Amino acid sequence: MNSAEKSALQKKSNLILLLTAIIWGSGFIPQKICANSMTAFAFNGFRYLIGSLSVLIITHFRLPENRRAWRITFLSGTILFLAADLQQFGIRYTTVGNTGFITTIYVVLVPFMGWLLFRQKITRSAFWAAAIALIGMYLLSTSGKALSTISAGDGIVFIGSVFWAIHILVVGKAMGRVDAMRFSAGQFLVCAFWNLLCWLIFDRGNLSGVRESIPLLLYTGIVVIGGGFTLQAVGQKHADESQAAIILGLEAVFASFFGILFFRESFSFIQAAGAALIFISVVISVKGTPNLELPPI
Repeated sequence: MNSAEKSALQKKSNLILLLTAIIWGSGFIPQKICANSMTAFAFNGFRYLIGSLSVLIITHFRLPENRRAWRITFLSGTILFLAADLQQFGIRYTTVGNTGFITTIYVVLVPFMGWLLFRQKITRSAFWAAAIALIGMYLLSTSGKALSTISAGDGIVFIGSVFWAIHILVVGKAMGRVDAMRFSAGQFLVCAFWNLLCWLIFDRGNLSGVRESIPLLLYTGIVVIGGGFTLQAVGQKHADESQAAIILGLEAVFASFFGILFFRESFSFIQAAGAALIFISVVISVKGTPNLELPPI
C-alpha cells in the first residue's frame, strides 16, 4: 500500500470515527429523557440487552467460547454495569453537556487506575492532564463558585468515570485474548443481566415508562451501542491511535450540542472554559498514553 492509499484510508477512517462520536453523543438524548420516566436498571437492562442482540447478529450468535475468555468478559460486563448505572443515575440530576464532558475525564483517569491496579508507570503528562481536568470540572460544575455548589449529579457521573477508566483497562487486557465482537456481545449481555436482575429485585419488574420508551430503547440499543461499536471497530482498523482517541473524545462536544438543541441547555462563559479545559486534558492524556483504546459508552 503506497502513502497516498494509506492517507486516503486514514481520512476515511477518521470520518467513520467522527460519525461514531456523533452517534455516541446523540445517545445522551434518550438517556436524559428516560432518566425521568424509568429507573437506571430498567433503561440500561433493556438497552444493553438490545445492544447485545444487535452485535450477536454480526457474530452469528457466537459468544466467547472458553472459560478464560468468559471470566474476563464477565468481569468487564460487571464493571460496565457499575459505570453505566452511575452515569444514568447522575444524568437525572445534571445536564447532558455536563454528563458528556465529566464522563470524558475517564480518559485522564486511565493512567492512574493503571498504576493503582497494575502498577503501570504514570507519565508526567498524565499529572498535567489530571490537574487541568480537575480545574475544568470545577469550572464546569460550579461556574467558578464554591465547591459546595457542585451538583449531586456531577459527582455521581464523576464516580462513574472512575469505573469507565477501570473498564478501559479491562478491555485492553481482553484484546488479543478473545474475539473483539464476541467479547463485546458478551459484556453487553452481562451488563444487561445485572441490570435486569436489579430491576426485578428493586423495581419489582415495573414496566412503567418502559412501554412508552420502546423507540428510544431501540435507538440507543441498536444504533448507539450496536452500531456505534461496529463503526468504531471499522474506523480504528486504519486510523492513527492518537487521532482516533481524540476524535472519539468529541463525543462530549456533540453531547453538549444535542443538549443545547433538544433541552435548551446553556453554558456560562466560565462553564464553557471548564469544558474546553477538560477536552484539552483528554488530548494531553491521549498523547501521553500509548495504545489507548476507547470502548463505546
